[in-house]
Amino acid sequence: MIEEISDKILRGQDVRASLIALKNTLSDDVEIRDEGLYNKLVELLKDEDPKIRKNAAILLGSFKKTGVKEILLDGYHHELIEFAKEGYLKGLAKQDCKSILGELKEIQEALVNDDHADKKHIQAQLKILNPLIRSYGSHKKKMVKLLHKDVDVILTTLPYYQFTLFEYVLHLKYKPVGQGVLVRTNSVYDLLPLRNYKDMIIPLKGCALMEKDGQVIASQLIQSNLLELLDNLFDNADKFYYKITDTFREKDPKLMDTVLKTMLKAYPNKLLNATRNYEIEILLKELRPGKISAYLKLSILHNPRFDYRKEVISNSMQPYVAATLMELAKPYMIDYAKVLDPFVGSGITLIERCMMKPARFALGLDIYGKGLEAAKRNTKAAQLPINYVNKDALRFVNSDLFDEIVTDMPTYAQMHDKKSLTHLYDGFFERIRRLVKAGGYVFLYTSEIALVEKNLRLQKDYLTLIEHYDVPRGKNLHYFFIIQVR
Repeated sequence: MIEEISDKILRGQDVRASLIALKNTLSDDVEIRDEGLYNKLVELLKDEDPKIRKNAAILLGSFKKTGVKEILLDGYHHELIEFAKEGYLKGLAKQDCKSILGELKEIQEALVNDDHADKKHIQAQLKILNPLIRSYGSHKKKMVKLLHKDVDVILTTLPYYQFTLFEYVLHLKYKPVGQGVLVRTNSVYDLLPLRNYKDMIIPLKGCALMEKDGQVIASQLIQSNLLELLDNLFDNADKFYYKITDTFREKDPKLMDTVLKTMLKAYPNKLLNATRNYEIEILLKELRPGKISAYLKLSILHNPRFDYRKEVISNSMQPYVAATLMELAKPYMIDYAKVLDPFVGSGITLIERCMMKPARFALGLDIYGKGLEAAKRNTKAAQLPINYVNKDALRFVNSDLFDEIVTDMPTYAQMHDKKSLTHLYDGFFERIRRLVKAGGYVFLYTSEIALVEKNLRLQKDYLTLIEHYDVPRGKNLHYFFIIQVR
């Protein structure tokens, strides 16, 4: 395929379409070594069609030959068509540009101070150039201050489970809000160890429930306390690489483009847009239809609490969800319990259980070896003494009974076989009495509420439902059951 397309370019056959086809076929990290194609691409940089020049420049970046950077840089400076300039920068982004970093910075400076060119094309070039320059570490590294003036921070939680955080923020001013818990703090570092929140975001003043209009949003962002927050939170508030992210119900590229252009015009030397290696994010959330709220996220602030999650498998639970469930189960746990997870998967639920309270012995079972390997790697990273066995939960026999079972049960979405799923649940509930001692507990998470309720009725002689929680998970509803063995 690549040889056929290259041959068409060399023969001058349908050149524009062939360049685009070759560009779309190759990944950015592929190196091209065809000398004939190289010479042809250099020649095409002088073609009268700017789209041909643009795509030829992008493809030239895939050659690791001496002099490519200089050819692309020279081409960029001589290019008169703004949209074509992006191609030269995309080509350079594939090269080792350390030796021309100074020239790239000069281009960056010229772009942010250009009041004549179309902001759309300036923004497109800076989206390539900003992360490229940032990747060479020439930008002064910033640190979030250990202590700063009070800021309001939202810790986002599972819907309706804000209360699981209250115990940990009692010493602060706090209140539940729609997305989680709003707390006032003079040290965001103090919030990092809390396990049962998803994100830490800072509401921007005057940017709540804005009209879904690019000009309105941009105007409110400019009038907000964004720069004041950056000065307060960071040790160096000179220039920031940032990204704007949206969670709109329907994507609106035109609106986002308007916001980006206006921000570029307002803060040309303060905020540099980038799609990677950015330090902060501006989040635009559509919390109500047609109403947008804006938040600051400190992307540079690393949170190590879930660093152990080295491996994931399909349907792996997010650690903050597991931590929230364990918070619900905590009143029924005992220290140094003997704990079993019969459907352990990648180990996230069992690891979070052992993070919540120390376990005397913890064992994870799974019939799938791939899941167990992931669990072992995650557990090693978490530095926990958890044991794993490749075993069918319905065939597992142990001489000593466990104090607890904690597990994320298989679902129809995973098994796609109703008969097998029913057999699994029926068999598991029948075996609980042979696995958990009297007075012990089963902490069970699943979307299969009908199968759980059926088996609780069938096994009512020895199982008692203590608590039942509805847990939203994306567009679906899951359930968390706390069951006691009599």
